[in-house]
Amino acid sequence: MNPRAAAQVQHCNDKTMLTRNFLFCMVGCALIAIQTAPSTLMASSHQAQQQPPPNIHKLIRDMAWNELQATEHPAHYYRYINRNASPDGSRTTEQIQTSQGVAELLLAVNGKSPSAKQRQANDHLLSRLITDPGFRQSRLKDQRQDTARRNSVIKNLPEAFIYTYLGRSKDGLIHLKFRPDPQFNPSSRQALILEGMAGELWVDPSCQRMVTIDGMLIKDVTIGWGFLAHLYKGGRFLMEQSKGPDGTWHPKLLSVDFDGTELIFKGLHIHEREIRCCYERVPHNLSIKTAVHMLQEHPALPEHWDADLDAIEKSNGSY
Repeated sequence: MNPRAAAQVQHCNDKTMLTRNFLFCMVGCALIAIQTAPSTLMASSHQAQQQPPPNIHKLIRDMAWNELQATEHPAHYYRYINRNASPDGSRTTEQIQTSQGVAELLLAVNGKSPSAKQRQANDHLLSRLITDPGFRQSRLKDQRQDTARRNSVIKNLPEAFIYTYLGRSKDGLIHLKFRPDPQFNPSSRQALILEGMAGELWVDPSCQRMVTIDGMLIKDVTIGWGFLAHLYKGGRFLMEQSKGPDGTWHPKLLSVDFDGTELIFKGLHIHEREIRCCYERVPHNLSIKTAVHMLQEHPALPEHWDADLDAIEKSNGSY
């Protein structure tokens, strides 16, 4: 396969990943993670349990608004390491965010250094981001549409569920249980998935940000995302995020296990895990051209980045 053809295949794969990223993110917020193990979060002290319950509806409404603001008006842009893993293997990249989209450098495939052909295809893709305005705009359009569709779901969170207060964790996180509200009227086809979701979530009350959500489809649902997809009962998801030293919240872990059908007849099987670590802030006015040059000429990989990714994955299970 020549470099241009490989890049075209990669572009198609990118569009597929945007669909999969919707399934990661449509339930609540942009990629979420925590620094504490889930078992620690679930354990509530007697003293914390005695605190009065919050105004749950206001908390969820404020949380949803904050999540929307974070995706629509990011305070900062970052470079970080990203690993996408599935039963078929894994792909690890270094990524840099800019207002013109995301540039990524391939670091590893299935835990090994990329082959010469894989490096060549990635180099060609990075080159096109600089030299091909149409290609760059197409990728940015896909990313913005994905964000807009995901946000249309987030806006429905305060009304989609009946929330039950379960107490507070030792760290002061508010622990809630949620189930579908039978009176919920979705405002978009994307929000239809909320009619079949139930689970638990933890919210940081000081920031009104979602920390962890662990949920499951309790009935079959049909969604619209530029196509029709039917997702089967039993699908599960786990999403987590953490707050960095500068107060900005960062994606850390997304784990999705969904089965269903796409376009009525085509099987849909999404069993993927996305992990991120090693965030470093970059200039807010960074251009995509400069981001590409930074990746190619000024590598900034922190020591033990691969071990950090392994630790996150192992702490939450693996394929």
